[in-house]
Amino acid sequence: MSRPPVPPSGRAIRDAVTAAVAAVANQDPAALHDAGARLRTGDELQARDVLHVLTLGLIEQAFPDGLDGDDVRTLLSDVLRPTAAWLPDLDSHSVVLVLAGTLAVLDPDAPPAGTEAVVIAYALAVNHLLGMLEVPLNAELARTFDTIRTSQTMDLP
Repeated sequence: MSRPPVPPSGRAIRDAVTAAVAAVANQDPAALHDAGARLRTGDELQARDVLHVLTLGLIEQAFPDGLDGDDVRTLLSDVLRPTAAWLPDLDSHSVVLVLAGTLAVLDPDAPPAGTEAVVIAYALAVNHLLGMLEVPLNAELARTFDTIRTSQTMDLP
């Protein structure tokens, strides 16, 4: 069964997410900021939904039995540690917010992170999880868009 095509707005998000993750993999801050700007120029809510569903799906695959506190600390450290050398201006709080928000354990009183910081944090987490799972981004993005499409077309009782 073939997948329905991704609409133009989804393709723009897919391409920008791909560029952001590639920038992280290549440790290229300029390309990462450029990809983040591309994500923010379109529908930011839609872009965050894609990033959230993508990250959550990868976390669920990486930790099929769930995460405990040690897993979360390790994941956070594994995302942040290699980044410090090539992205010294990283807002580490944004990575905490992204992971906590993805896991639905975000403190509602937590201060918000800037939009660019959130996009960068998602890209860092996705890149790490892809490497951990040894899965290709394009397949995970296809799964993400399928998940979003299904959730948007489900009939609620």
